[in-house]
Amino acid sequence: MNQQINLYLPEFRVKKDALSALVMGQILGLIVAVMVSVTSVDIYTEWGLRGELAKLNGILQQETEKSSKLSEVLRRRSQNAVLIDRLDQAEAQLETSREIRSFLSQEIAGQAVGFSEHFKDISRASISGLSVSEFSIGKGGEVVKLAGDVLSSALVPHYVSRLEDSNSLIRGLQFSPRIYRSDAGSEIFEFELSSANE
Repeated sequence: MNQQINLYLPEFRVKKDALSALVMGQILGLIVAVMVSVTSVDIYTEWGLRGELAKLNGILQQETEKSSKLSEVLRRRSQNAVLIDRLDQAEAQLETSREIRSFLSQEIAGQAVGFSEHFKDISRASISGLSVSEFSIGKGGEVVKLAGDVLSSALVPHYVSRLEDSNSLIRGLQFSPRIYRSDAGSEIFEFELSSANE
């Protein structure tokens, strides 16, 4: 029996060692090169940071000296009693001004610009034959009193209806009118309007 064996089959080939001395040397050289590169980058970075640290230490020293000088100036100033009194007065005045500004900036309905809207409405409601000679506004605009002269008593209700179309708090007030003649022979009536919320 004759049997042939093919010696070129992969099973019969001599296997090469993957970790030969040459490959190990190349890997070791690569590792050394990477370590040298990393070390040189670290040394360069450290050198730059040392320079920056030296600059920052110089700036810190300068600022510390400035702070010491300012502390000395403030210490000398704080010993001046007149200056302290003036400073306390100025702070009290500032606080008072802030409180007043805060109070004035609070917006009460219909009171954003004081009583100017009330005066505008009284003026807008004017009609021919009626003149307002006295007025008073109290309780933040909730109480309004008007007095004056009128040629005809029928004009007073018309004037009140015009006030009810106003832009201020007057429009929500209920007025109780009082119309009378000061002299029996006079052709001019006097009137008084006062809000019912008194």
